[in-house]
Amino acid sequence: MKIHIDQLEEGCILAKDILSASNKVLAYKKTIVTEHIKHALKAFLVNEVHVENLLEDGRGFLPSGGIQKEASNEEKEKIELTPVKTFHQLYIHAVMELKQLFTGWQSGTQIEIAKVRQIILPLISELKHQEGEILKLYQYCKKEDYLSHHSVSVALLSAFLAKRLGYDQGEINQIAITGLLCDCGMARISPVILTKKVTLTEREYLDLKQHPVHSYNLLKSIMSLKEGVKMGVLQHHERMDGSGYPLGVKGDQAHPYSKIVALADTYQAMVSERPYRSKQSPFKVLEQIMQHDFGRFELNAVNELKKAVIKFSAGTKVKLSNGLKAEIVFVDEQFPTNQL
Repeated sequence: MKIHIDQLEEGCILAKDILSASNKVLAYKKTIVTEHIKHALKAFLVNEVHVENLLEDGRGFLPSGGIQKEASNEEKEKIELTPVKTFHQLYIHAVMELKQLFTGWQSGTQIEIAKVRQIILPLISELKHQEGEILKLYQYCKKEDYLSHHSVSVALLSAFLAKRLGYDQGEINQIAITGLLCDCGMARISPVILTKKVTLTEREYLDLKQHPVHSYNLLKSIMSLKEGVKMGVLQHHERMDGSGYPLGVKGDQAHPYSKIVALADTYQAMVSERPYRSKQSPFKVLEQIMQHDFGRFELNAVNELKKAVIKFSAGTKVKLSNGLKAEIVFVDEQFPTNQL
């Protein structure tokens, strides 16, 4: 929707790039508005902007004073009463629901798999229509809600990779649940460690590395949960070359679910803003996985991730090493990290 600059609120999501009078980009599409951004746009004499009909937290946005575009009263009433449930809204809702469950787990509440399924399965059903959005979820990640964002995005990327690798829908759902629950054991880690904004100490890092074991222990007695999910959760930090943890298994010793979730977990962590580490570009992360971590991840899964990054990167705005802004128009499959 198009609104006046004075109607812009913190948490609004820009629906179109905003250009200056000289056609320089002032703010890119999908930017989440802050008070600083609003003041900057006013300084450049921007009068109107296009925003999505949902705020960053998934709530419907109806600007004070009405919508700038001409719309009938019936249309305005529809926007107010029944905002469209976009993929973004479903995603944010899932993040907030998981955050609430996680708070309960920290207090000792048992994990209810029925509630877990209710969080992730509606998103999985939208997967075939929203594949391009899966690799853009990191844009919505906030440091303060990192763990919930990470778990939901890992579940979705795991499901996406499983589909590309030929798994049937039943197993895709199980792999997604594995991704969603792989960090549930973080509920047994000190909140001080989880929210720390500087590099962890060696002792803290060792404590954090126990979370796969904690996750498994929270799930092992749940009869309604498949054994593959439990093993995938326990082994999602194992590596093909045996360099992972907590068991140091390698190759076919690791459950197939864990191999998919391991890649999704690593990729999403590196492209997202974390409490104690800055995010990296998807191409930089892909380079790390393909070159520096070669042999540590399931090769077929890595190849599917590479294809997806290439396919859905066209049109993405990037910042070049010289500080200039650019748009990706072509990616060479042989050299995917050297985008043009």
